Amino acid sequence: MEYLTVSQLIIDSSLLILIWLVQLIIYPSFRYTADEYFIIWHARYTRLIALVVTPLMLFQVGIEIMHVLFLTPRWLRIGIIAAIWISTFSFSVPCHNRLHAEGKKGALVQRLIETNWIRTVLWSILFLETTSQSYG
Repeated sequence: MEYLTVSQLIIDSSLLILIWLVQLIIYPSFRYTADEYFIIWHARYTRLIALVVTPLMLFQVGIEIMHVLFLTPRWLRIGIIAAIWISTFSFSVPCHNRLHAEGKKGALVQRLIETNWIRTVLWSILFLETTSQSYG
C-alpha cells in the first residue's frame, strides 16, 4: 500500500501549500480588487480554484475510504478531514456565495479570512500527522 502513502503525501502537501497561499495571499488580495470588477473576478476565481481543490479533497477522502475498507481506519485523519469539510461548507462556501451575490464587502472579506484560519490550521495539522506517520 505504498502507493496510498505516496498519494496521500502528495495530496496533503498540495492542499497544505494551497491553503497557505489562499490564506496569506489570495483572500487578502480581495481587499484590493476594484469594486466594479470584483464579482466577475470572484466568479472566475471560484470556478478555477474549484478545479484544483475539489479533486484533491475528493482524493483525500478516497484514500481514507481505502484505509477503512482494506487497511485500518485512521480515525484522527477522518475527524480532521470531516472538520475541514464542515468548515468549508459552513463558513467558506457561504462567504463566497454572498461575495458573488453582493459584491465586495469589507466585513465579508474579513470574515472569509478569519474563518479560513480553521481550515488552514486543520490542513497543517493533517500534513504534520501525515509526515509523522510516513517518516516518523
